[in-house]
Amino acid sequence: MASTGWIEDRWLKKRKDPVTGKRERTELWGSKTKRYRVCGIPGVRKRSFETLEEAKDWKVTAIAAVRKHEFVDDRQGEILLGDYVRDEWWPKRDYPINTRGPVKSKIFNHIVDTQLGRTPMNAVDEDHLVDWKRELKSRGLAPATIEVIWNHLSSIFKAAVGKRIAKNPCKGVDKGVRPTAGKGTKARAWTRSEARSIREAMPPRYQLIADLGMYAGLRQAETFGLSPDDVDRELMVLHVRRQLLWENSTRPFFKLPKGDKERDVPLSPGLLKLLDAYDKGFAPGKVTLPWYGPGNDGRDAATVPLRVVTWHGNRLNPATFNNRTMKPALAEAGLIAPRKEGANWGWEASREMMHHRWRHTYASVQLGAGEDVISVSHWMGHASPDITLKIYAHFMPDRGRRGRTAIDRWLEPEVHQGGAEGAQRLRVVGAEGGGSEGVA
Repeated sequence: MASTGWIEDRWLKKRKDPVTGKRERTELWGSKTKRYRVCGIPGVRKRSFETLEEAKDWKVTAIAAVRKHEFVDDRQGEILLGDYVRDEWWPKRDYPINTRGPVKSKIFNHIVDTQLGRTPMNAVDEDHLVDWKRELKSRGLAPATIEVIWNHLSSIFKAAVGKRIAKNPCKGVDKGVRPTAGKGTKARAWTRSEARSIREAMPPRYQLIADLGMYAGLRQAETFGLSPDDVDRELMVLHVRRQLLWENSTRPFFKLPKGDKERDVPLSPGLLKLLDAYDKGFAPGKVTLPWYGPGNDGRDAATVPLRVVTWHGNRLNPATFNNRTMKPALAEAGLIAPRKEGANWGWEASREMMHHRWRHTYASVQLGAGEDVISVSHWMGHASPDITLKIYAHFMPDRGRRGRTAIDRWLEPEVHQGGAEGAQRLRVVGAEGGGSEGVA
């Protein structure tokens, strides 16, 4: 390092008086201006202190941090958390258009517009986080929602590390500080009787939505965006090419399936039969919508004959479908409480019993039948098999059992020989497999 910095006395001039040999006073002498200023550390703003000892200590600490590439001027962290989010962090976010609105609502309502949002970033500590969490609970937010907002907060602080603050205050906190919704319940599938009851309670026009979820594992937005042209009878696959989403529940649009990847899903004879029967009763509806993101050959709009549309031939709205079709079917099947008479909304909470449970059912049947995880992961459009295993491992009844008996089956012929001859065979097998003589 060319320079290790120096400390400047702002009350005295650098050069001594040639006559008296003493340093002359500056115009700052005796003022309220901090007397000692650390200067000359590369990449570090000048910093003033009341006492020489404070200046020396800070100079040593700053130089050490610079050499480790860990220096952050704590004055940068004096910005209020809410101002940082509003002016610096949020404008740089690039969330998908269908999730941008909900994410912004959580961050601005429950981080920016809180006492924590009015706190300087470099002052936030565990006590502030505990108070903030208590404030969110007082607003009636569910534990799972608070956990999601905490993760957003941690991402905000992480982005500021090295620029505004030295460390993320959300990282390394005590277990009691970090909110958690608990381990939660495992993914659950419909039983045969539940699946039949729900499907039969749905209007015939919309039963295919349940079929596509249960027979092919399609997401709800993918069922809404399915076209008759996506059914490949020759290869017996469904081409999952798009999803129909809504921006802020008001503006529908098409985009590629989740992860911006098309995929093919095996088309079972049973689902093909249901599709054929549906074709005889309901005509598709041609819909033109904006296309967001990659795909569609770069065009900004797409015209698609949708397989399932409303009674008037329009594209489906998930909020309307869930409220007027899915939840009434759940109530009729006895899975949630009936809605109050005359009410348009106000159904019993049923998040774990919406369309994704059709997908859970599809996964449970496939994995329970011994289908490999990699194939199921691809068919469901997961980013990796790890995600499939994390969610659906409990649907694999033979997982672990086959491994426990595999070595027994491998050695079974030798074990059944018995006696000295059998022992000799075991020794030979062990030697061939790289084991010791005593493998048994």
